[in-house]
Amino acid sequence: MDFEAPQPPREAAQVMPREADSFGEGLLRVLAAAMEALSPALAEGAKNCLRLLGVLLLAALTKQLAPGLSDRATELAAAAAVAAILLEPSASMIRLGVETVTQLRDYGKLLLPVMASALAARGGVTASGALYVGTALVDSVLGAAVSAIGVPMLWAYLALSIAAAVSGGGITGRLRDLIRWALEWALKLTLYLFTGYMAVTGAISGTADAAASRAARIAISGAVPVVGGILSDAADTVLLSASVLGSGAGMWGMLTVLAIFSVPAIKIGCQYLMLKGTALLGAGLGGGAGSDLAEHFAAGMGLVMALVSTQAVLLLVSGVCFLRGLGV
Repeated sequence: MDFEAPQPPREAAQVMPREADSFGEGLLRVLAAAMEALSPALAEGAKNCLRLLGVLLLAALTKQLAPGLSDRATELAAAAAVAAILLEPSASMIRLGVETVTQLRDYGKLLLPVMASALAARGGVTASGALYVGTALVDSVLGAAVSAIGVPMLWAYLALSIAAAVSGGGITGRLRDLIRWALEWALKLTLYLFTGYMAVTGAISGTADAAASRAARIAISGAVPVVGGILSDAADTVLLSASVLGSGAGMWGMLTVLAIFSVPAIKIGCQYLMLKGTALLGAGLGGGAGSDLAEHFAAGMGLVMALVSTQAVLLLVSGVCFLRGLGV
C-alpha cells in the first residue's frame, strides 16, 4: 500500500531537499542546508561569551588589584552581571526548544497514523496497534510535559542558580540541584520505559553495521547532554533506517523529522558548548560565583538540548520501527 508523508512545517521545508535518490543523500542535503545556521549561531554565542568572559576577568582582576574591596561585593556584582548577560539568550533558546518539541509532536501526530494504517493494511494489525499505542503515548506525553512541567522547572532551576550565586549556596543551591536531578531523572525514565516497551514488542531487534554502530554510539553519547548515553543505545535501530527507508514516503517522513530538529539543535548546541567552554575558562581565571553561575546556565541549555533530542530520536525510532514492519 502506497502512502504519502505529511507536508513538513514551513521552517523545516526551507532545509528539505527538493529531491533525493536515497536516505543518505537526503540526509546530507538536510545537514548541509542546516549548517547555514551555524555562522549566525556562532556569532551570537561569541558575542555573549565575550561579554561573559569580560565580566569574569574583571571580577578576577578586582580581587587581585583591589584587596580592600569586599570579595563578597565583587562576587555579587559578577553574579548580577552574568545573569543580566545570559537571561535573554537563555530565554530565546528555551522558547526555541519548546517550539521544536511542539513541532515534532505535531508532525508525529500526522506521520505515525499514516504509518500505522499502512502497516495494518499489509496485515500487521496487531503490530501496528502495539507500536502506535506505545509511540503515540510517549510522544504526546513528553511533548505536553515539556510545556506544562519542563519549562517551569527550567526557569526555576535558572532562578535558583542565580539565588544560590548571590546567597552563597545553602538551601537555594540544594533546591537547584534537586530540580536538575528531577529533570534528568524524568527524561531518563521516559527513555528507559520507551526502549523497554519497544524491546518487549520486538520492534527494536536487529543490528546495524558494527563499525557504524560504534561510531554513532560514541557521537551521540558525547554530543547530547544528560541522555546521550541512553540515546546511543538506539543507534542500531536508527542506523537500520538507511536500509529500510528506500526512496519513498517513509524516507521523506524521516527526513522531515531531521529537518525540524537540525537547525534548532545547531543553535542550542552552540549556545551550550560555548557557555560550557567560557565557564571553564572563567573558573581557571578564578571567576568564583560568576563562573559557577555561567556553568549552571550552560547546564540549563544542556537540559533544553536533551529535551529536544529525546523527542526527535523517539520519533525517528518510532518511524523506523513502523517501516521495518512494512518491509520497505
